[in-house]
Amino acid sequence: MNTNDITEVVGEAPSAEDTFWLEAARGAAKESIGSLEGAAKQLIALAGFLQGLYFAAISFSDFKSALVVRDYISLVAVTGFAELLAIPMLLWLVSLFFAVRVFKPETYRTNLGSPDLAREFYQEVAAFKHRNLRWAYAFFWPSFIFVLINVLIYLIFVPPPP
Repeated sequence: MNTNDITEVVGEAPSAEDTFWLEAARGAAKESIGSLEGAAKQLIALAGFLQGLYFAAISFSDFKSALVVRDYISLVAVTGFAELLAIPMLLWLVSLFFAVRVFKPETYRTNLGSPDLAREFYQEVAAFKHRNLRWAYAFFWPSFIFVLINVLIYLIFVPPPP
């Protein structure tokens, strides 16, 4: 093939709006890891706060004295309620585990002189952090269903103190 046979392809210059959106996408890509870590920090703080609040509410409540074990059926009910009380804390702990993994240092092999390897490195880091943050939220949100169930059970079945 002769170099004179190559035809030049001419296209339009990107519009101001196209340039804006390309720059916005570049900026979002650069900030994505920081955003994931920021979300993980907020989730860690919120889960820790909720665990402390929930534990304090359980500790200072008088449901232990209200739930008297009279027979086997009431023993099963008290045990079941105790297990229900533990579920939100367990979900928050698992959520904390995954949120903390967002900050876990990993070993990645890359060559910063190669754009393709640098892109793969960045995408691998972002994917790891995103995957762990998704798991953290997947365990965090269902805990509120169990908190609501526990509050309803407490309000319905635990009599007020005399």
